[in-house]
Amino acid sequence: MKKTEAKIQQLELQILENHVTKEKELLITEMKKIGIEKLPYSYSALKQFIDPETMSFHYNKHYKGYVDKLNDALSKKKYGDLDLEKIIKTISRFDKTIRNNAGGAFNHALFWNMLTPEPKKLTGELYKKITKQWGTFTNFKKEFEKVAKERFGSGWVWLVLTSRNTLKIMSTPNQDNPLMNVIEGGGFPLLGLDLWEHAYYLKYRNKRDEYILNFWKVVNWDFVTKMYEMKIETKLLESTKMKQVISEGKSEMCSKSETEFYRMLFNVNQEVKWTYMNGINRILRDAFSENFIEKPDNNQLSGVYDLEGTGRSVINKLNTNYTTFCILLRDLNQVISKIPNKQPISFTDKTPAEQKKEVERFISALNYFKDRIFDKDSSTLHNILRVLTEKDKAGSKREEITAAILKRFFGKSAKVELVGELGNKKDAIQGVDLEIIKDGKLYTAQVKPFREMKETEDGISLEGTASVKLYKTDWMVFQRGKNVLVFDQKPKIVDGNFLFPSDSLLYNI
Repeated sequence: MKKTEAKIQQLELQILENHVTKEKELLITEMKKIGIEKLPYSYSALKQFIDPETMSFHYNKHYKGYVDKLNDALSKKKYGDLDLEKIIKTISRFDKTIRNNAGGAFNHALFWNMLTPEPKKLTGELYKKITKQWGTFTNFKKEFEKVAKERFGSGWVWLVLTSRNTLKIMSTPNQDNPLMNVIEGGGFPLLGLDLWEHAYYLKYRNKRDEYILNFWKVVNWDFVTKMYEMKIETKLLESTKMKQVISEGKSEMCSKSETEFYRMLFNVNQEVKWTYMNGINRILRDAFSENFIEKPDNNQLSGVYDLEGTGRSVINKLNTNYTTFCILLRDLNQVISKIPNKQPISFTDKTPAEQKKEVERFISALNYFKDRIFDKDSSTLHNILRVLTEKDKAGSKREEITAAILKRFFGKSAKVELVGELGNKKDAIQGVDLEIIKDGKLYTAQVKPFREMKETEDGISLEGTASVKLYKTDWMVFQRGKNVLVFDQKPKIVDGNFLFPSDSLLYNI
């Protein structure tokens, strides 16, 4: 296995560099192919649902055809030894041919096991979850049938376990699967029904509704239950592991000079900052597709959820954190250093335009290696999560300290409340950390750290703050120890620092 992993790494490096060599051609031939799932019963075993001729054609012609075409496409593109589930989860990386045939191979491999000639009644936790969500098991079946009947043309209907451990019924077109990172609102498929004409037409002709109803006669609820229990247990173990990693591990931090350099890079060169932010957002969506929620409840932003526990993940803060940028850059350069004639990514001694090109190289390399870097067993991911968790706790603590100082300062003349929380739209979009009601008027405030305040001819400069950008709040509040500064006018951004008008300082506490 180690030898195979070494070969894969070598291949990836060659691809990244666009070197096509005889060694690579040889390596590809040694990679394994996507296998054929064995049919767990005879062609005639499900005759109360489907006839033997349809079953034979479906399995031997259509399903095996998907697998063969997939292997052919993968070998031509020289993707190498890839796991089918991994292909499905990262399908946006691949072309239409691979998407269609990988979906066909994956969906049918599940489908054969979701059927049985000796079905049993559904019981246990999954049954309870279904009846709780739909009221009765009959209601669930009716909703499943309704969604199936509404699918126009070819596709599938699914019972899906979402990243938030809720159930939903959904339909996908063609050979798409809810696990694909291009499917909005997807999840982990527990039960699926093939709605392509080739799955039923020889027996049912145009009577698709009858085919859908007969499906319940052969559902393998034992398999579906095992899928559900396995996924629930896996998610619990993964979140527990992440919590342990975060709480027990020690973060590998960049030096003070490195972090200060990247802080200034982000705050001075806005093109670098926005290129990085947009690139990271795309990569996180792909890398954590199963945990990505497009439209969360409770006024939350879209993003990665339930990664290190319940709720919005700190990994979403990766797009603005220069410390983790430094960590990722280190790791990527270690890989790049192994490529002949390839220069490491560097932002020192470069013009703003050159820095923009370097961050584009960074995003390209990170996107290529995202499956390895953001693997749940990756030391890089663990280190990033630890850093982001520490930063998030420090930020929350800073807001709590600031609120307490303002409460003591204002006394009964004002009401101070904490607003900001991870992923809250008011916080993330408007920058509202605190709300202060004073003299009958509501003031919103953003809270930030600072290292030094300097009074200049041009105004008051706040240096050593984290992310420097303009906010939509009424006040800007800066905290260092027991010292709190409150400004009521919009600042300028000069050389990566906030610059306020001299008369904008309301309170120096």
